[in-house]
Order: sequence, then C-alpha cells, then structure tokens
Amino acid sequence: MGRAARFTIRAATVVVLAGAVISSSRAIAPRADGSAAYEAVGSVGSDIPGPLVASSPPQCGGCLQPMEETENFDGVVPPALPFGWMATNPEGPPPVWITSASGLPDPPADTLPNAASIDDPGVISDKLLDFCCINIFEACCGELTFRQNFNLEASGKDPNLGFDGGVLEISLDQGQTYQDILDAGGGFISGGYNRTISTDRGSPIAGRRAWSGNSGGFITTVVALPGIVPGGVLRWRMASDNSGSGEGWRIDTIDVTWCQGGPSCTPTPSPSPTPTATPRVTPRPRPTPPPRPTPR
Repeated sequence: MGRAARFTIRAATVVVLAGAVISSSRAIAPRADGSAAYEAVGSVGSDIPGPLVASSPPQCGGCLQPMEETENFDGVVPPALPFGWMATNPEGPPPVWITSASGLPDPPADTLPNAASIDDPGVISDKLLDFCCINIFEACCGELTFRQNFNLEASGKDPNLGFDGGVLEISLDQGQTYQDILDAGGGFISGGYNRTISTDRGSPIAGRRAWSGNSGGFITTVVALPGIVPGGVLRWRMASDNSGSGEGWRIDTIDVTWCQGGPSCTPTPSPSPTPTATPRVTPRPRPTPPPRPTPR
C-alpha cells in the first residue's frame, strides 16, 4: 500500500475521494476555467487496477483483444467512493455524490448493496461525479454500459420538458475541459436522454437534452464512445434549478469495453482462394475409315 495521498481542493464543497491512496495516473487536473477544480497529489503506484482482459463481449476480430473496466460500487463502505472516482459540487449545498445502500429513489442499487447516489435539491446546484481514466487508443469499438435510476423534477404537463436533470459528459484532455458525450462524438445505443431542460429557472444545464423525470427503477444505458479516448474522464453531472426538488439519481454496474490493438497488431490476411483448374476435355479419336478396294 502506498503513502496516503494529499489532496488540494479548489471547490466550494468537500470532495469525496476514493479511499486514502490514489495513483497519479488517475489524478484529475484543474479545469481550464479554474472552477470546481481539484487535483490529486500523492502516491505513484498501482493501487488502481488497470483494464482487464474482458471475460465477456465485445467480440473482437483479428488480433484485437477484448478489454474491460467495471465498477459496481460494492467493494467500499458507504459513503466512500472507489479508487479513481471523485465528486464535487461547484455550485449548491451538500451532499456530494456518495455510495449508498439505502434511500431514494427506490431501489437503492442495481447490484446489492451499493450504488453511487446524489440528491436533487430545491435550489440551484451542479453536482459532479468523475471517473478517471479511460484510455482507448489504437483500439476500436469502445462502449460504456451502466444502470441508472432517477427521479428528477420535471414537468407534469409536457413529457419533453425537464427542470432538474442529469447528463453524461467526457473529457478527452485529462480533465482540462468537458463536453457532452454526444458533442464529443459519442452516441446512445439505448437509454439516451429523454427530456430538454427548461431555460427559465436557472439550471446550470438549461436548454440541454438530459435524463429527467422518473425512470421507474433501474434502466440500462448503452453509449458508443468516441473513437479515440486518450486519458478520458467520464462525468455524471446532476443539475437542479431554483424551483422544486426530486428524489435524486443513482448509477450502478458501470462497464467499459473496447477492442485493443497495437503497433504489432496486424490482422492476418484472409488467404486467397486457390483457383480450381478446369479439366480439359480430351477429344474423342475419330474412327479410321476402312480401306477402299483397289480397282482392277
């Protein structure tokens, strides 16, 4: 076990850290604008496991190897977050994202006992949960699958309008800047955004597509990741406005898969079919005509 990490917090609210030790390769750098920035300073080591060879899909062709990173939040004691996960509130009151084994929205977890959880207050807030780092390079077919359960304030009259909502963002520069997963070149395969956030109530994500309303329990979201994700940071972001509140948002059963290649990965070319020789037809011999009698 490495030395306990020291953390410099540059946010208005305390950051929940994933235990006492963090690898510097997973440290999140301050954002370009300086807001809600934090950085981990401390041990350099292998306390955070790297990706494993996937024991399940994706199915990778040629010499590509299936890789996988997973998290179900069940290996920690609430409210701690696992290694590599950080939470902060650049705006709004506590709490920040934590792990939880009880509470609302119900059920509290997809895989028992824990899930990551955040509240939905009746004031303006911006609550971030970051997972660092995803490295998809010289690879293909990256996908993120997770389960989520949300009950966030939304219009009871307009099924397309939300007031409080959650979005998925990604950083492709080690946490310097973030953008919506769709703007970064990703796409939802299933379980995508369902409402647009109102622009007249002060939400930090006003006007954006988001998850809002009531999911009715855990649902599955599958995301096609951008083609190249060097030092990527995934962010689950919950934002509320200045009106009513909701029960909150829970995420669980995170699974990132991709097909890893490399400089030495040269797919074996398919052998060219051997042409089949066409047999030649042997001509039949012509019968020899009988000799003509010699005239006398």
